[in-house]
Amino acid sequence: MDGTYGIISLLPVLVLIVVALITKRTFESLLIATLLALVIGYKGAWFPALVEQLQTVAAENIWVLLVVGLLGGLVGVLEKSRAAMGFAGLLSRFATTKKKSLLAEWALSVLLFVDDYLNILTTASITKRLNDSHRVHRTMTAYIIGSTSAPVVVLIPLSSWSIYYASLIESTGIVPEGGSGVLAYIQSIPFMFYPMFCLLVLLLVIAGVIPLFGPIRKYQKQAEETGQLYPDARPAEEETAEEPTGKAGGVIDFVLPILVLLAATIYFDIDVLAGVAIALVFTCIMYLVRKLMSVAEFVDTVWEGFSTMVSVLALLVIAFLFKAACENLGMSEYIIGKVAPLMAGQVLPFAVFLVATLMTFALANAWGVSAIMVPLIVPLAQAMDANLAVAIAAIFSGSVFGTQLCFYSDNAILIGQATDILPLDHVKTQMPFALCAGILTSIAYLAYGFLFLG
Repeated sequence: MDGTYGIISLLPVLVLIVVALITKRTFESLLIATLLALVIGYKGAWFPALVEQLQTVAAENIWVLLVVGLLGGLVGVLEKSRAAMGFAGLLSRFATTKKKSLLAEWALSVLLFVDDYLNILTTASITKRLNDSHRVHRTMTAYIIGSTSAPVVVLIPLSSWSIYYASLIESTGIVPEGGSGVLAYIQSIPFMFYPMFCLLVLLLVIAGVIPLFGPIRKYQKQAEETGQLYPDARPAEEETAEEPTGKAGGVIDFVLPILVLLAATIYFDIDVLAGVAIALVFTCIMYLVRKLMSVAEFVDTVWEGFSTMVSVLALLVIAFLFKAACENLGMSEYIIGKVAPLMAGQVLPFAVFLVATLMTFALANAWGVSAIMVPLIVPLAQAMDANLAVAIAAIFSGSVFGTQLCFYSDNAILIGQATDILPLDHVKTQMPFALCAGILTSIAYLAYGFLFLG
């Protein structure tokens, strides 16, 4: 396709939002919006384009799909062996009140900083039942995970996000010979205002300094008064599931596999796929030696855990397909072109943050948007003699903010699956607090611009 479709390129996103709000169905909304984008972009040849792009996005994102599926398998093993339950029992000795339970969830999410997928699935598997015992609504459990996982992996320079972002910085050629993209990334961390404000707002909410407001207030009140922990009236699957039999795993049967997962991931240059593969092999051997499972039981449980992620994998594929269809319409170029005149002078950091947020919200892909924006913004900041660390930090801050606002992002989809709620319910309850952090971030970037770029 030549050129862009201008404002028409935004139509699929608008349709997606409207349909999702009406139906509360994420997959169907994404499918309708994707088909619309393909019809606009390819006219009568939309079906061949659909088949071709489906194959392309599946191939390009096979790493993500395997990571999600295998992590589901590992979590399934930890839950089936009741090792996760044993670790939750250990946490319950500290988490004797609702506030302490929420703090325990936050602390566990911080400790699992290596990757957001690992963070989400593991934290949820441990803490959702712990929180349930204190009548914490599942949307609150999801809010804590959502507002800790992505900010933490961005702020700690030893995570999948930070390594990827460091590689983007190196690709621009701004790193001097013998230098390191990781070092340049670390220099930008003090200016990543959104992740910092997001964590601050969350901690103030947990402490009770900021009262609950918006939809989550109604849900939490409902949980405390009636014991209903979900936005709808369905029973929790785990409450109706058959209780497992056999020898129960202990704390060590949870902690050692997770430590091996973290160590292997770090050892293989923050490759979570390698980490989870090694963790599965280690866990299998360990559970055989400790007679928690047979080989057949272990393999069956891994497949069962993988199968629970099938709906997530389908959502991820259609989300990737939607992104590709929107990029074909020139959405990224249109948004950047409209806001580019603002990317000058004192409002540069704020404008970059705003564009990164809008594009991540629209395309539901923080890494993809960052890959588009970093090569564009770095030369612009250099031409203006602006602080590169601030400009880069604004991109990455916006990518986190946009991810938290988008109900069809990979994070929202995974959090919904992990806490047994709809991604839309998670985002609408998290959004008021994310907007608070976003407003504070906007003020911070504007203040920096007027103070230091004037």
